[in-house]
Amino acid sequence: MIKLTLPPKPDRLTENETRLTSEFKADNNKTVWKQSYITEPLLEMTHNKCAYSETRLNEKSNYMEVEHFRHKSKYPEDVVKWGNLLPSCKTCNTAKSKWDVVEEPIVNPLTDTPNDHLYIKGGRFYPKDDKGANTIIAVALNDNDQFVIPRFMEATAVVSHLEEAFESIKDADTIRKITFRLNNIKKIFRQCGPESAYSAFIATYLLYEWPIYHDMEAYLKSKMLWDDELESLKTVIESIALPPV
Repeated sequence: MIKLTLPPKPDRLTENETRLTSEFKADNNKTVWKQSYITEPLLEMTHNKCAYSETRLNEKSNYMEVEHFRHKSKYPEDVVKWGNLLPSCKTCNTAKSKWDVVEEPIVNPLTDTPNDHLYIKGGRFYPKDDKGANTIIAVALNDNDQFVIPRFMEATAVVSHLEEAFESIKDADTIRKITFRLNNIKKIFRQCGPESAYSAFIATYLLYEWPIYHDMEAYLKSKMLWDDELESLKTVIESIALPPV
């Protein structure tokens, strides 16, 4: 889970919010939130990922569901309220179901900083406080088959590519080869950013659990290859990581 920034409220939602809310209150089986002017900016906000698990949406039959942070059955006035809607995968949405976030608060990626409440270690999420503990349960962040194994596989693939890139740059014997291989390392770093699936997990694994990372950074600095772009990329990765401390 990473911190999200809510985009401006769509003009068409402003125009139709009262009507859509009334329609839902008259028939609570009506999916009034399934409007392209709602779903499209939500997906763009999360880079086509679930707001909780960061699994990629609308790929491999993992279709987006609109999740109501304050559940629509208890808080019908918020059924299309901007800021109460989040793109979710089916696993998270089903697990959360009618969980009352007012009575038992969970991390809201729009208003909370996940690192204040959660940390990652050994492939799993752990709580720093009650809100973090509620979140892990409410949206099934440690579901082994749906999340733990897939995100671990993504992370190990990234670090495997970095290991290869690190070894190759040590063997480079011309400026051309060094530049090409350094650019490859930067490309892999970009793949660890907030646009990627499971980015918080991958960032944490890379910086805090992959034993070769610090050797790689030290080596690149010793060869005067660690430049401003790499430092900037590292800063982005650090900002979304969820380390224990």
